[in-house]
Amino acid sequence: MASEREAKQLEAATDALSGRVTELKSSLGQLILKLETDPTLNWHSFLDSYALISGQMNSLLKTMKHEKTPSLKKYITLPLLLSPDRDEELLKITEHRVQTFSHDLIPDYLRTRPDPEIESRHQGYEQRAAGVVGDTQSKQLSVMDKITRDTLKLITREREEMDAKSAGRNEQEKSQSMEDTSALLAAINHGKGLKAVAGPTLATRHSPAPAAMAQQVSKAPSTIKTNIKAANQVHPYQR
Repeated sequence: MASEREAKQLEAATDALSGRVTELKSSLGQLILKLETDPTLNWHSFLDSYALISGQMNSLLKTMKHEKTPSLKKYITLPLLLSPDRDEELLKITEHRVQTFSHDLIPDYLRTRPDPEIESRHQGYEQRAAGVVGDTQSKQLSVMDKITRDTLKLITREREEMDAKSAGRNEQEKSQSMEDTSALLAAINHGKGLKAVAGPTLATRHSPAPAAMAQQVSKAPSTIKTNIKAANQVHPYQR
């Protein structure tokens, strides 16, 4: 009975922790999306998102330390199957982040503490942050916020000037009109917009009368005969 009750408590605690982790993952995804796509993100908005994530992490820790949550330290997570092959079910569970569950990746996946090098660097940052007075931190944040705003204004102004110059240059270099091109193609292909214009009348040339042609034909033989007679005459100096 005790083991069954403990198993039920463990299942309920696991469901509660899973819900907290899902909320934390959603907030982290939204923050990353802001950092990558929001050009107007300022320091105050970032701090708001970070405060939300910090609160969700505290809620997760409280759930883990709750009296109804069994002590998770006495439970050991052991992999039941290791394979270098692609696991479709694992891809579905991890939202396409983990493809295989192999020997090389198990130490990183099941690690309960960060890498020693990363942990030492994190401790150094914590010590440096703890050594700065609160007023000094507020002043430094104010200065950084002012520098960020001024830099953003400068970038925005330069971008607007570049866009204006680019637009003016495009208008000056423009040597064609799509409307005129479309009208020209419509006129060539379909005759749209064209008007019929009457051309000059050409004078018709009439062929000569048949009588005149017959007269010319009849005169030709007479000329030939005359020439023949003239050739048959005796030259006066010939004896």
